[in-house]
Amino acid sequence: MPPAGAFIGYALAAAAGAAAHVAQVPLAWILGPLLATALAAIAGLPTFTPVAWRRFGQVTIGTSIGLNVTAPVLVTISLWLPIMVATAIIAIFLAAIVSVPFARMGGLDRKTAFYAMMPGGLSEMANLGAAAGAQSEPIAVSQALRVALLVCILPPLIVSLDIHGTALDTALQQSLSAFHTFTALALGIAGVGVARLLRLNNPWMIGALVGAGATAATGLLTGKIPPPLYWFGQFLIGISIGARFRREIVVRLPRLFATSALFVLVLAACLFGYAVLLSIVTGLDLASAALGASPGGLAEMAITAQTLHLSVGLVTAFHVVRAFLVNGFTSRFWSAFNRIHLFDALEKIADRVGRGRR
Repeated sequence: MPPAGAFIGYALAAAAGAAAHVAQVPLAWILGPLLATALAAIAGLPTFTPVAWRRFGQVTIGTSIGLNVTAPVLVTISLWLPIMVATAIIAIFLAAIVSVPFARMGGLDRKTAFYAMMPGGLSEMANLGAAAGAQSEPIAVSQALRVALLVCILPPLIVSLDIHGTALDTALQQSLSAFHTFTALALGIAGVGVARLLRLNNPWMIGALVGAGATAATGLLTGKIPPPLYWFGQFLIGISIGARFRREIVVRLPRLFATSALFVLVLAACLFGYAVLLSIVTGLDLASAALGASPGGLAEMAITAQTLHLSVGLVTAFHVVRAFLVNGFTSRFWSAFNRIHLFDALEKIADRVGRGRR
């Protein structure tokens, strides 16, 4: 059972989500609860977000996204696969470059900074970093900040800049009936079971996506998750991210929070610049390119694409490919970058720049 004080946090999160929804803020039911829960946690109020709640939120969102994966979308994804791989590698390379000044300013060792900047899973990067000998807590802090900052900044930025994508008919889809909603969730959970047997990273999100998507691609199930359930899934993800900003960590590591925020924004700006080039070269609309290349989280960027009526399947595929490469091969990228002396070269450049300013 949640502690009594936690219900205050739930009420604040729900009120913030409702207010953001009324104000038509993009991703209202993630942003409102995320900010309210984070502020409550930093203020020292008890937060209680069981793992089962987060997983249900991931299954709900994964199923909702999977319903967009029609047969034509699958064909489009297959055509874009080489560019998706290239985009993921560029994101990894840029994150490695950014990690060098981040390590200097944040007072971190090189390996910890590297894992902290990698745009991978929130928990996966901390666990992989710890297994490689890095410090898990700074990695966890930086990863949580990365997802929280980008989900707060990128969707409103795209809307405010009036960046349009190729509108799809997802907004016109009918909500599934109660029976078909239950069927879609059951298929999503079946996909989770397969993903767990295959030991995939983030099986609750990706498994549900594949489970529902496999059925949607055949045309046997068309429609969308009813909005209240979809919003509730976002709410659960929002509070689970916000709860990571515990007061004791924020108070103890203020320098890390400030430098992490700075370099997350630097990385995001670099990848937004890449998205502009990608859009020019390939003809992909800038909104989809920006979301696909963004170092934000898979669920959050896919929800943004769905909210803006973009190609959800395409944006999601960009992030699934990157998640596979980052979560599965980060340690190998670390070794490869060390073999080519990338970090040593960047350190020398930083030294020269520092001496030139004196």
